[in-house]
Amino acid sequence: MNSPRHLFSASTVILLVVVVGFLLRGALPSRIAIEHFDEGVYASNLVTGPEYEYRYPSRHLFAPPLGPWLIEWSQVAWGINDLASVAVNLIAGGLTVLLVGFVAARWFNDRAGIAAAALAALSGIHILYSRTALTDPLVCFWMLAAVYAIWCSLSYGDKSWAVIAGVLTGLSWWTKYNGWLPLAIGVSATIPWLLVGRDRARLRTSLVCLVIIIATAGIVWSPAWYNLPDGYAAVAANHRQYLVGLDRWPQTLWQQLLNHRILEGAFGPLSLAAAVIVVGAFSHLQDNSSATTRTSHFWKLVALAVGLSALASLSASSIVLAALAVYWLWRNVELRPAKSPPDEDQAAVQLALWMLIAWIAGLSLTTPLYTAYPRITLPWLVPIWLAGGAAIAWLVAGIKQAADESPTTTAPRGTIAWVAGIIVVGVAVTIAGRYWNPGSTWSVWQSHTGLADIAAEVKTDIEQRIAEQGGSPRSDDYVVDVYGEPSLFFQLRQLGIELALPASNLRFAQPGLAPPTHPTFLLAGPHALRSSQFEEQLAETAGRLKLLKTYPYTPSDFVLLNQHPPEEIRQADGQQRQYSVRLYQLE
Repeated sequence: MNSPRHLFSASTVILLVVVVGFLLRGALPSRIAIEHFDEGVYASNLVTGPEYEYRYPSRHLFAPPLGPWLIEWSQVAWGINDLASVAVNLIAGGLTVLLVGFVAARWFNDRAGIAAAALAALSGIHILYSRTALTDPLVCFWMLAAVYAIWCSLSYGDKSWAVIAGVLTGLSWWTKYNGWLPLAIGVSATIPWLLVGRDRARLRTSLVCLVIIIATAGIVWSPAWYNLPDGYAAVAANHRQYLVGLDRWPQTLWQQLLNHRILEGAFGPLSLAAAVIVVGAFSHLQDNSSATTRTSHFWKLVALAVGLSALASLSASSIVLAALAVYWLWRNVELRPAKSPPDEDQAAVQLALWMLIAWIAGLSLTTPLYTAYPRITLPWLVPIWLAGGAAIAWLVAGIKQAADESPTTTAPRGTIAWVAGIIVVGVAVTIAGRYWNPGSTWSVWQSHTGLADIAAEVKTDIEQRIAEQGGSPRSDDYVVDVYGEPSLFFQLRQLGIELALPASNLRFAQPGLAPPTHPTFLLAGPHALRSSQFEEQLAETAGRLKLLKTYPYTPSDFVLLNQHPPEEIRQADGQQRQYSVRLYQLE
């Protein structure tokens, strides 16, 4: 009979971590709902109908078509509902954990793969956004796949991998307008890699591969570019309004770090501790050293896990992990020109290091130039997981080496010791996480159903009012114009209100127009109520829109952080900031 030491290969452990990642992302499905403005845009292909060419108005300004198309097909398969709309990201999020583990193991070693997969699986921010219909989790998957393919092509001069890399980059580009990032990473990493390696034989092959990658990516992307209704200039102009400039760079950086601190909740400290424990447990199962040596190893790992968790509780796990990643990269990348070209395997590892440096440095400098939306930091986290996982594996290996050199006999042995250690770490992380961010310990599973609940209440109120006025309360016999709130529009259409329509103006309520042939209502959400344009248009209707009801709305944190700095998402009494939704009837 096989002993436990031979039952768990690194691949098995990574797959188990991936399963955990899927379970965490799909947990508490009743709290999943389309709530964010952009989610409503991406999830509304089918519900807008042929009169809008099956896409929310101006959708092309928000993202290329691939993400909404995949959501559309998910809805075709599983129906128009919240879970079908986020299924693409639930799957992409779990597969990203698998890809992170595979790439780290391929680039560095098995233990780095296990640690990196654990960090990705338990990343609070990635779990949260994998439960949404936003495009960011999906583009992270394509980006990492593309970067890995670029590495395969450049490391071994493989033109087939160059074509694959170009296709994957194109898919990334079809998902978000910054999806060309793998090209920048590949080019930026190749320059120092070739200069330091002094390998002239690789120069021509690398240039040919890069040309193939760039050309293929451009060809794959070109249909999306060609079919932009107003050309790319309109997209660029829309994006420019979100640039904050160099003068606000420090402020935006700080705000993004605080965003991480809020959104990761207890998963921040827990992810670091889990990476140490899982890698340490794997090392324990593979170790043939004496019980006393393994015991010494165990207690030092507990100290490392608790220490990293404490640091993450005091700051944010992304800060601690970034510091580990940068230090480890600095120790391992070759900065001095080689006296002779390195062998193929050494060169491949160095290219991977340069890619991570280019990725981390590039996004660390450019992300704070943009409005501090938390979701745009997801692509920055991917290389942090890879390098941070390698750093944690290196620390665990160092602890094991120290234990081999100076074992002690002061601790309990074997399984009992590991169980006790996991309990100690778990308690420490729970307590630290609770006091570190009161009220948001498990923010990744915070309910996103606020607008969905209001939509159901609105439907009931409208149909009750129509019945009181002697009309027919059928859901296909009244009109609801939804002003500037795509997610609320989606929720109403999901409930079967066939004449719910997206609205960007109030021309239908202008004085002098004939009375409506169907009962007509206007629903204005937080985006409209913050807009001076809406207030001006409302005043121009000369009282034709009668306010029927105001619904209080408590957004989730990830929605609030798009509009407010972290210190403003709570009210003076500690409760979440509230918005409102107004229902009007056209008379």
